[in-house]
Amino acid sequence: MDDIAAALALDTIAAHRRERTAAVLELLQPGHTPPPGDHALPLAHALAYHRLEGAENAARRGDTITLNWYRNTAGPALAGLARPSRLGPCIVIAPHEDEMLRGPHSDTPYYVLGPDTISAAEPLVSLTDDAFAQIAATGLDELVAAHATVICLTGQRRPDQTLRSFAITRLPATVFTDHTGHAAVLGRDLVHEAAHNWLNDALTALKVALPDDETYFSPWRGTLRPAYGFLHACFAFPLTVIYAARILPSTSGVGHTVLTNHVRQQRAQLESAQDDFTRALKQVTDHGLRGRLHDVFHHARTL
Repeated sequence: MDDIAAALALDTIAAHRRERTAAVLELLQPGHTPPPGDHALPLAHALAYHRLEGAENAARRGDTITLNWYRNTAGPALAGLARPSRLGPCIVIAPHEDEMLRGPHSDTPYYVLGPDTISAAEPLVSLTDDAFAQIAATGLDELVAAHATVICLTGQRRPDQTLRSFAITRLPATVFTDHTGHAAVLGRDLVHEAAHNWLNDALTALKVALPDDETYFSPWRGTLRPAYGFLHACFAFPLTVIYAARILPSTSGVGHTVLTNHVRQQRAQLESAQDDFTRALKQVTDHGLRGRLHDVFHHARTL
């Protein structure tokens, strides 16, 4: 699979998401919510899990009013936050730090869409759409359109600062990330977190369970990691290299500098990870998925 778009085209993911979305909606509102059509599936999948997470948190607090909102009212209310974009309908939010939640499901504070959620200010929505345009120019638009439909911008930082970005398994198709105000840089980080969401879905859909009794040295963390975390890095970082290499010729200024430095740094990291990647890949029991991860990693190594 020399074509990266082909490597990322895994029909099993869509089938899995359709099944899981229908199951979550039935749990929240039995008999009342038809499953979404394929065109609406990416955002519907994300919103279903935000509703489930919000309902669980409300139930744990004994907050029946909010629980009932997530079960009976949240569907159309949250869908109303969606805005059209170059990659299809998406939700862009920028909550304050004190609105973020802390819990056992994430190492960092995260946000759940709720009755008080409002869309991000127009400049941030435009910045995100401009990032989508950069992504579309690299051929990675289907990855991001399917796996980054709820985007939580967690703050602005200078280009020379470390940017935080993450995704959590309990909120698929949702991305949390800082930004620098430069669309090309934001595009890189959306690709990175969409890749994590893609791999989470692929592992679940294909029923691949990675053992945690063997570790691999991660040059990105500077420590030993189990196969799950290590392979996630060996998939997401190569995709950012592919994105950056493809978009660099059309960039200038700060964005060009940031992405040039990123590619240079990642080349060294990927070279360092090569031997352990080869070992860790043997833990992926699905032959097709193993081939996709191999192709993405090794394509990035050629850039």
